[in-house]
Amino acid sequence: MPDPHDRSVESALKTVEQLGKLADRLRAGTSPVHRAYRVVIRSLRRNLNDTNAIIDALETLEDSVRVASGTFYKRASAIGLAQAKRDLRIYDLGDPGPLKDDGVATAVTSALGLVSAQGDRVLAVARLNRGDELILGDDSRQGILAPTPVLTEMAFWLTGLSVLSYLLSTKKPGLDVVRQAVAQIDQHTTKTCLNVHGQIVEVDEPFHLTGTPRFADDMMNSPFHRGCRTVPAIIRRDLVKPEVTSGMRDDAIEQGKKPKPSTMKGRAHFKVVGKSVQEFRAGRWHTYKRLDTQLAARQEAARLNEARRS
Repeated sequence: MPDPHDRSVESALKTVEQLGKLADRLRAGTSPVHRAYRVVIRSLRRNLNDTNAIIDALETLEDSVRVASGTFYKRASAIGLAQAKRDLRIYDLGDPGPLKDDGVATAVTSALGLVSAQGDRVLAVARLNRGDELILGDDSRQGILAPTPVLTEMAFWLTGLSVLSYLLSTKKPGLDVVRQAVAQIDQHTTKTCLNVHGQIVEVDEPFHLTGTPRFADDMMNSPFHRGCRTVPAIIRRDLVKPEVTSGMRDDAIEQGKKPKPSTMKGRAHFKVVGKSVQEFRAGRWHTYKRLDTQLAARQEAARLNEARRS
C-alpha cells in the first residue's frame, strides 16, 4: 500500500488530470463561451449599424459568459475541495469544513471585465464606421469580438480557484505540514513546471521558479504561468520521504531531455500561388501546390537540362 507521501502526490496528479479535462471542455468549439460568441457575431453581422441592437447583443453576451464562467469556476473549486478531502483522509483528519469565500465571484468579475472592455471597443469602432472585419473578424483573423482573451482568462482561474479551495480546506490547527509542487509530466510540460516539480517549501514560503514561461521568480502558489498544470500537495512533515521527491525530480529531468514535439509535425506545407490567405483557409486547395511537389518538379527539370547539355 502506498505511504502517505506517495498518496498525496497521486492525489495531486488526479487533480491536475481533472483540471486538464475541464480546460479542454472550456476551450472546445462546443463550449458555452464559444457558442455565445458565435450567436452574437451572427446577430451583429445583420445589425452592425444599429447601436441599440449592438448594446442588446453585448448584454446577452455578458449574461452568457457570467453563467458559463460561474459553472466552470464552481467545478474547478469542487475539484480542489475533492483533493482536500482525499488528503485529509490520508492523515485521518476528517472532512474539510465549508469555505467562507471560494473566490468564484471575484473570478467571474474578472472574466466579465474583459467582455465589457470588448464591448466598449466594439461600440467605439461601430460609431466610427470602420468596417465589419475589424469588429467581427474574417477567415484569416479574429476581430475585436473574439472569445480567445476570455477563454485564456478563464483557463487561468480554473487552476487558481482549485488551488485556493484546496489550501483553505486543508488548514487544520496543529497540523505540521509542508507544501510540494506536483506537475503533470509529459511532452507539453513547460520548463518552469519541470524545474519546480517536487520542490518542497514551508506553508508560508513561496516556490522558487526558474525557466520559462513564469509570472515571477517566487510565487506562493500556482498557476505559475498561463496554462499551468502544477498544483501543490500538503505533506505531513514527519512523513516526507526523500526517495519520493528524488523520483519526481528524476522524472522531470528525463522529460526535459526529450525534444519538444514539432508544431508542424504531420502537416502539409503549402505555398500561396497568386491567391489570398482567405481562399486558402476556405479550403480552395486547388489554387495551391505542395512545396515537396514543386521541389521534385524543379529537380527533374534540372536533371533534364543537364542531360541536354551533355
